[in-house]
Amino acid sequence: MSGPVRPVVSVKSALDKVREAPGSTKARILDAAQEVFAAKGFEGASTREIAARAEVNISSLHYHWESKETLYLAIFERIFQQLVDLLKGEVATPKSEEDARAVIERAMGVTFDFYIENPTIPKLLMRRMMETEPVEKSAMRESVGPALKVFSDWVRSFAPDRLPEKDVSFFMLAVQSVLFMSMLESPFVEGLLGGTVQDPGVRARVRRQVIQLVLTLLGVDSHRS
Repeated sequence: MSGPVRPVVSVKSALDKVREAPGSTKARILDAAQEVFAAKGFEGASTREIAARAEVNISSLHYHWESKETLYLAIFERIFQQLVDLLKGEVATPKSEEDARAVIERAMGVTFDFYIENPTIPKLLMRRMMETEPVEKSAMRESVGPALKVFSDWVRSFAPDRLPEKDVSFFMLAVQSVLFMSMLESPFVEGLLGGTVQDPGVRARVRRQVIQLVLTLLGVDSHRS
C-alpha cells in the first residue's frame, strides 16, 4: 500500500450517509466491496472489480469513496457496529447463574444467526484474521476499536471471577474462530460437521454447540436447573 490511510473521519461520515440511504449508490458500492473483499481479500480486490459489481463506473466509486482502504475500513466498522446494535438489547450484567445462561444463549444465538444470514461476513472476517495488516493499524483500531471494547466489557461482565483479564482476548479469538470456521463452505468443514450449516438440521445442531462452547468457556453450567 502506498502512503498512510488518511480518512478515518470521512469513513464515519460516509457510513452515516449509508445508514441514512441504504439503497444509495454509496451503499451499493460498500455492499459490492464487502462481497469482493470476502472473495479475494484486500490485496486481491480491485476498485474496478468493486465498481463493476456495484454497476457503477470507477469515477463514481472514487467520488463516493476515497480509496480501497477507505472502503475496507468502512466495511469492518459497519460489521462490528451492526453486531453491537443487534446485541445491546440482549446483553446485560447477569444477576444470577440462570440469568447468565439465558443471556448467553440469546446473545450467541443472535450472533450465530447474523453470520448465517450474512454469509460474506464470516468469510471476510476469517480472511482478516489470516492476512497481514493491509491498512494502518491505527486506522483499523480507530474504526473497530470502540466496538471491540464493548464486546470485551460484555465478556468481563459475565466472567469477572472465572476468566482472567489476560484471557479475555483469547476467549474472543477462540469463539470467533469457531464461528467463522463452521460457516466456511468447504469439503473439509462440511465433512467435519456432517454437512453445510445452510442445512437447517446442521445449522440447529451447530448453533447449540456454539452456545454450549461459550457457556463452558465462561464456566456457566447450562445443565444446572
